[in-house]
Amino acid sequence: MAKAIVIYGSTTGNTERLSEAVVEGLQKGGVEVTVRDVINEIHVDELTDYDLIVLGSSTWGEGELQDDFIDFYNKVGSVSLTGKRAAAFGPGDSELYPDTFCAAVDLLEYRLKECGAEIVAESLKVDGDIDAAMEDAEIWGLELAESL
Repeated sequence: MAKAIVIYGSTTGNTERLSEAVVEGLQKGGVEVTVRDVINEIHVDELTDYDLIVLGSSTWGEGELQDDFIDFYNKVGSVSLTGKRAAAFGPGDSELYPDTFCAAVDLLEYRLKECGAEIVAESLKVDGDIDAAMEDAEIWGLELAESL
C-alpha cells in the first residue's frame, strides 16, 4: 500500500479543513495517510519514508508562508526527495490579494521540485470560501492517490 504524508500549516483553520478533505480523497484511493500539523515536531528526514508528500499552507502578508511553516520550509531544503511524488495546496483570496494569490502554495511547490520531488498534480489553490471547495479538495486527493 502506498504511503502519503500531508503536512499543513493553519492559522485560521481553513488549511486544516482543506487537508481533511484531501486526506479523505487519498484514503478513498487506497493510500495509507499520515497527517501532521507543521507546528508539531516534524523531522524532515521522515519525508523519505513516504511515496507522496503533500504540503499545504495559506498565504500571508506579501505572499509569505503561514508563520508555523517557515522553519520546516527552510529545513526541508536540505533533504533529497528524488524519486518522491509531491503536491501542494492552500487557500487564498484573489480579490483581496490579486498579486500574491496563493503565493505560499507556489513556494511549497518550488521547494518540493528543488529537492528533487516530482510534482504529480497541478496545485490546489482555493479562492475565497473553502466550504465550496471541500468536494474539489477531496477529488484532488483522489487524483493524487491515482498518481501513485
